[in-house]
Amino acid sequence: MSKIQTKEKKQLSSLKNNEIFNECLKKITLSQKLDYEEITFILSAAIIFFRYYNHDKRYKGYFNIGYYIILKYSIIHKDYKPLYDISLQIGFYPISNFIISNDYVTESYVNERIINKTIYEKYKKETYIETIEQSNRSLEIFENIKEHDSAYIAPTSYGKSSIIKDVIIKNNYNKIGIIVPTKSLLMQTYNDMRKLNLNYKLILHDEMYNGEEKFIGILTQERANRLINKMGLSFDILFIDEAHNLLKNDARNLLLSRFIMLNHKSNNDQRLLYLSPLISDSSQLKIKNTSEGTIHASTINHNMKIFDVYYLDKKGKLKKYNRFTDDYYNLKIEFEFEEYIIKKSKNKNFIYNYRPKFVERIANKIYGKIDSLGNSEELNKIARVISEEINEDLDLIALVKKGVLYLHGKLPNILKEYLENAFKEIEEFKYLVANSVILEGVNFPIDNLYITSTFGLSSKDLNNLIGRVNRLNYVFSNSLTRLISKIHFVDSDEFTDSRSLMGNKIKLLREHVFIDENKNPLLENYDVGNLKLSNKEKDKKKIKDSAIIDSTNFLLQVHPENLEDRITHYFIENNIDDFYKDISTVVQSLVRNIDNLTEDISLLDLIYEVFIENNELYITDYELERLKNLQARKYYQNYIDTFQLLGLKEKIINTVNYFETKVSSNNDSFLFIGSSFGEEIKMSKKYNNPEYLNKVYINLKEKSRQELSNISLIKIKLEEDFVSFKLKKLITFLYDFHLINISTYYKAVYGSDDSEIIDLTRIGLNPNVIRILKNNNQIENISFDANGNLISNENFMEFLKHQPELFKFEINKYISEE
Repeated sequence: MSKIQTKEKKQLSSLKNNEIFNECLKKITLSQKLDYEEITFILSAAIIFFRYYNHDKRYKGYFNIGYYIILKYSIIHKDYKPLYDISLQIGFYPISNFIISNDYVTESYVNERIINKTIYEKYKKETYIETIEQSNRSLEIFENIKEHDSAYIAPTSYGKSSIIKDVIIKNNYNKIGIIVPTKSLLMQTYNDMRKLNLNYKLILHDEMYNGEEKFIGILTQERANRLINKMGLSFDILFIDEAHNLLKNDARNLLLSRFIMLNHKSNNDQRLLYLSPLISDSSQLKIKNTSEGTIHASTINHNMKIFDVYYLDKKGKLKKYNRFTDDYYNLKIEFEFEEYIIKKSKNKNFIYNYRPKFVERIANKIYGKIDSLGNSEELNKIARVISEEINEDLDLIALVKKGVLYLHGKLPNILKEYLENAFKEIEEFKYLVANSVILEGVNFPIDNLYITSTFGLSSKDLNNLIGRVNRLNYVFSNSLTRLISKIHFVDSDEFTDSRSLMGNKIKLLREHVFIDENKNPLLENYDVGNLKLSNKEKDKKKIKDSAIIDSTNFLLQVHPENLEDRITHYFIENNIDDFYKDISTVVQSLVRNIDNLTEDISLLDLIYEVFIENNELYITDYELERLKNLQARKYYQNYIDTFQLLGLKEKIINTVNYFETKVSSNNDSFLFIGSSFGEEIKMSKKYNNPEYLNKVYINLKEKSRQELSNISLIKIKLEEDFVSFKLKKLITFLYDFHLINISTYYKAVYGSDDSEIIDLTRIGLNPNVIRILKNNNQIENISFDANGNLISNENFMEFLKHQPELFKFEINKYISEE
């Protein structure tokens, strides 16, 4: 924390020593009305705070408290003149425009009308009005990006998509990359770009590229990396979404850093535009071995939204927190955990917990305490779709009928996406319980937040979470009350991690200048000395950092001339080196393995002979280690050949049958399910990885068939991720090194060697959906337009009308009518 912020917090805390001010601020915080003298006093104080901030812009806390007082006063008293006046002065034009448009304030003079008309015409942007700061920062970006790498740092919902669109339109870039961290964001960004009708081919997969001179690649870092390495091309400009992730020291963000380095190596004139709500110092994003000069940051410093904070402690006592003076106000009301959530609920409530297991438990607790919504046709339809088209034993069915949903990263993608869409589109869905999937940038119409666990949340994370409430596109729909978000910290012995004191985390909300914790040794301003580590931990980190830097230098500087170098290069490029320790020994062993392969063996046995055999002691990835087990290889061979081609309903039936067979046919009823849902420790000499010494198993014998159906969702997602992110990397290696033919590669990766089916799979359609299209002779009714968009004719749309809902949902994500 800076000296300025420390001083400011002390000054603000000391304000409670002024009895009159303290009483007025307490009333404002508690949404109580003030008398005339109190109003005069507190509004005068707000103006003084703004003046203090204008004198020294480093004291942002004074701006925040001044704006908080005026916004709260205006809404409590329905007197919008102070808010209107200050909004005009500080450039919060969406607010002043709303006030005038809804006749909350009458324009007194002709010149006032002219000013408001001029503001409207100048700051109107598509369907919304920009703040003056938003408009100025956008103009900065358009000017800076011509010559410099830039960063757009802005709260959630401050026009990121518009910035991307305008930068593309105003410049003459040919090869454009929008790099997103998740598949959910990939589809959201793809749909945003598709609606713009820009004259570029849209590419979602590295193998969709066919030599186009002009294209927009909307890609994860893995696909982007493979594209430039395989095709030998480079991007003219890269938009790095959720750029704060670069500060992390995990495999995916090291890959992203290396990808940016490699693109720069091929194109020294590349432009980078970093997009994030969570960066304080944009220089921390600068990657080694890339462009000279500074990153020009355009930062939105002021947020039109404020928030009120409530704290229900473990004893059930409710308090309201004043983050400016660090005061709690006892509200003399007591609640049980789920009773509080229900009593304080609004239209769209988000309940956060970091553990998937707790996410499901909380959803069931809420379900058990709320009344049925009656015969809601929309909710019953969603419940019916889940029951008939997925599985009738899922506990989600009962939850849905009462307007309750849960989401976490352990649900199969199609189900997760369908539920996300249902929560957005259906008003009766009132409660969404979820973990960090909500932080991935996906937009939800949330107007109330409950935080039931603060473990692992930094001040940045908390502010990012709070920013998801009342996105600006929902705020100005019918009133200004949504400018004030309700944030509830709900403590409990059951769902709050004992390692994290919720009261301490609440105090983090006093901070408005965040420290960028840079853990990535591939970033220019990384310094291990700045990390909060013991000396022993720093020494270990230095060794790991050195290995990462050596690998990266090898990738950038060494031109591979023999098989060992080529394999090492490939491993680093694709993060396969992350599966092992002592990579040089592993690669030497791999070369020997390749020289001694058995002919005519299954694909999984080939993977074993190349990657596992003679390397068992060097494997660090606990999932990969399973492939030394013959039964595991048979399981994944069946997965590649058959299972991945099934729809979700068939997958669940198949998985539950597997569970029941496993229980009845041998003495081993334990199933590996991972740490998120694991209940048992199973001692085994099969595996070396310490992960297996944790609670990562469940005993299937103890589960009912309904429980098995719900467990099957977790198992399906677990295997989807392993096959997609790890196993298929190894299969691609085998193809790239000519150890399997193209037909084997296509069948393993896409489920078919039919070029039409492969093209549809690359854009994102599930193999099961494509199979149905092919069986119904519908592939002839869809095609790709010149920009790579999937379009359909009238015959197809007629066919689609008569299909199941989940099938329609999957199709409509990708296909538009001609």
